[in-house]
Amino acid sequence: MLTRRNILLTASSLPVIGAAPAASAQSSWVPTRDVEFVVPFAVGGGADLLARVMHKIMVDEKLVPVPIVLNNRPGGGGATGISYVTSRKAGDAHTIILVNGSTQITPILNPAAKTLSEVRPVMNVMLDDFLLFVKGDAPWKDAKEFVATAKSRPPKSIPFATGGTTDVMAIAVFAKASGAEYNVLNFNSGGEALTQLLGGHVQACMGNPLEFMGHLQSKAVRALGVFRDDRFAALADVPTMKEQGIAAPNFQMWRGVAMPKGAPDDAARYWEGVLAKVVATPAFKAYIKDNIASEAPIAGAAFARFLEDQEKLYRDLLGKPA
Repeated sequence: MLTRRNILLTASSLPVIGAAPAASAQSSWVPTRDVEFVVPFAVGGGADLLARVMHKIMVDEKLVPVPIVLNNRPGGGGATGISYVTSRKAGDAHTIILVNGSTQITPILNPAAKTLSEVRPVMNVMLDDFLLFVKGDAPWKDAKEFVATAKSRPPKSIPFATGGTTDVMAIAVFAKASGAEYNVLNFNSGGEALTQLLGGHVQACMGNPLEFMGHLQSKAVRALGVFRDDRFAALADVPTMKEQGIAAPNFQMWRGVAMPKGAPDDAARYWEGVLAKVVATPAFKAYIKDNIASEAPIAGAAFARFLEDQEKLYRDLLGKPA
């Protein structure tokens, strides 16, 4: 397994929640009406894709005895959707929310935003790495050539499209490591950022494999480098940043599920159990493999500690002490 140089935990070092199904069996709470699955990001991005896969598994495997309705409420790096939950769904155990690194980074960049601190994290399900993407016909063979071009031009000459605050942070990490400045253009989702790249409106994106795999396989986009210690086995032709002399720290996106604050503990245990069953299904494992991600179920107190560590990491990388 790869090392993360104490930047992020790997799936192999994360606590696997084998006890979650038993916790579900001990829960006295079960949903009695439709469940709303809020996705605080736009359709087509990584968060939306994951939510739809999880939703399909819950329905196909009959893991929840009531209908589950997806509700995309994008905007503000997750703030719009989470504000909707806090204002209209407080304490409602029939509501679950997709959360990820963006919902944790947004309030660091904008303290007025209501995001992760306004909900109750229940369980993380996966981690995925960041790569630098350009169009398939772009002139650069690797990130080293890309950086050389950026340094040869005036600052902020190369436009990046981003689909969230985690992408913004990945670019900040890359800029600091490469010694070049980039023009960051923000969009509502990874899907929108990808559209901008494919349309030639920007020259690069930072993103996770799951948002780009189809276009990567069709060669509509090309990956120039990855933020990790070794290459992906499934993308063996994509060098790491470190291989190319770019001393960027490893950087991943965590992805999980939360509930409104004030929901009963029994309901949290119930959803832990459901999510543990989701990540154990062949369909979810295939999704992880196909999108070159890492399965990483973390629940309860372990998830809380993980998020505390992530908060420290993000603040350190952004130079924003608590």
